[in-house]
Amino acid sequence: MNEQYKLKKISLSLFHFFLVFFILSLFFSFDKIYIALIVALITIFFNQKIKKIISINILVLTFSLKIIFLLLSPEDYYSTLSKTIYEKDYLYGVRNIELKVNIFGGNLNPTDKSKTKIVNISTDKYGFRNAIDFKDSDFILIGDSMLHNHRIDDNYLINSILNKSKTFKFYNAALSSTDVGHYLETIKFFKENNYERQFIAFFFTGNDFLNYEKVQKNYSDKLNNIIYRNYFEIKEFFDFFTKIKFVIQIFKENKLPDRVDKNKTINDEKVYFYKSYYVKPDQNLNLSKKFDFYKNYSPDIIVIIPTKAQVYCKYIQDYNCPNINYESVLKNNKIFENSLILDSTQYLTDNAEIFLNSNKFIYEKEDTHLNELGLNILSKFLLKNLNS
Repeated sequence: MNEQYKLKKISLSLFHFFLVFFILSLFFSFDKIYIALIVALITIFFNQKIKKIISINILVLTFSLKIIFLLLSPEDYYSTLSKTIYEKDYLYGVRNIELKVNIFGGNLNPTDKSKTKIVNISTDKYGFRNAIDFKDSDFILIGDSMLHNHRIDDNYLINSILNKSKTFKFYNAALSSTDVGHYLETIKFFKENNYERQFIAFFFTGNDFLNYEKVQKNYSDKLNNIIYRNYFEIKEFFDFFTKIKFVIQIFKENKLPDRVDKNKTINDEKVYFYKSYYVKPDQNLNLSKKFDFYKNYSPDIIVIIPTKAQVYCKYIQDYNCPNINYESVLKNNKIFENSLILDSTQYLTDNAEIFLNSNKFIYEKEDTHLNELGLNILSKFLLKNLNS
């Protein structure tokens, strides 16, 4: 009888530990999950009565908050983005979603609700935005928010535009907030699973050209990990971390205005520019020796996407147009020495000039990304080079 009591006590303690740890983990980012673990471990030493009180209260708090956030769901520019990727510290796309969302503002003016549009967003079993299976593709596209952009409807993403050409089939494996380290790991995932395709990586000059010391080690291992995925599906359902972070941000100083240049006009239209995207002539991209590991996972083709300031630089009085040989910059890294480098800067600049005649822009005026027209032009640039 005493043994049964001890076994029951241990079982209840373990149940309490896992319950507290699991629920508390919903409130923290992936890299801070150890805080939930420490708190749960401390509660093991409490007596059963206190443990019961804690368990009941934590369950009541959890479901109360879920109801509150359902009724009072905070909405801003980033709320849609948070529905498509799990979180900054677990950069993977949310699987199998079908969203119809109202989009407003831009990342340079996120509170502007004067212009809105309805956007359809759907993802596949890997969390990427595609209507086709990657096994049916000829090329896999790798990149960041330029290709994954939550402000662009499924029908106007670059892969959707390219697939209308019927020359080749394209699969979009891009994800917002990723960098060159993630790109290489994504290629590694497909290649190690024997999905041999041609890989086209899109490098954005605004934030991809950096000095990379650390690799994104094991990023690809979690891309199709069922345990991680199921846990984050539950975390996404409650969405406490994102919602609470939003509330905290309300009381923090907004530093975005200091980072945005709102004083420029083109064709009498106000156009916003991100100050750090005023690219300098000495821009570089350097990979540490650790990246030599990716020699067999380098992209077949690298497409350079310029910043809005580079494309419209002739209209910016206090900005000299930088003339950068991106092929030379990239070829300084061994893993890119066999990659074909396609710089779209001049092509986009020429087309931007043409469309300005009808007062059309190829970038969002209050955002750093290409708009639907810009993605259409970029797709033509790629097809032109693939067919030549």
